[in-house]
Amino acid sequence: MSRPQNETLLPALLTLVFLVGCGTTQPIDQGAVYYEQGLYDQAAEYWQPIALAGNAIAQHNMGALSRDGLGQRPLDLNLATKWFRQSAEQDYVPAMVSLAEVQLSLGNEVDAESWLILAARWGSIDAIELLEKRGVSIPDADLYKLQMEEEKLEKLRSSGEMMRPAIRERNR
Repeated sequence: MSRPQNETLLPALLTLVFLVGCGTTQPIDQGAVYYEQGLYDQAAEYWQPIALAGNAIAQHNMGALSRDGLGQRPLDLNLATKWFRQSAEQDYVPAMVSLAEVQLSLGNEVDAESWLILAARWGSIDAIELLEKRGVSIPDADLYKLQMEEEKLEKLRSSGEMMRPAIRERNR
């Protein structure tokens, strides 16, 4: 018998509140809490060090702060482009779309479309919608499909369910 939905969500919510209250969340998560509260400078304090260390999500978030001119940061599309590109080059799909949007606003349509096409190949609905609006043909989500196939194979390998090929008998 399944438990009602509110009974299964309550323990997860209490755990999250406990972790935030105890200060044991990851810096990226703590930055998100500050961002959602409108405390953009505090969010940046958490995100910038890990963005500089190469974290793609933090890089994307720093790009968003610069793109939108939030907190003490002035609106700076060139800085936003730098952060989004660093993140996108690590295959972080939301950064690909954000980078393309900034590129479009800067008039770099060829670069923008190339990032949108790549994001669409990863299955990004946002990228697909932007390409459709621009009249660009939509590529197959081949990269996404490949990733799903690889994950499925890895699960089979790790679970031991993957069958080894039969060994042929030698003719004697």
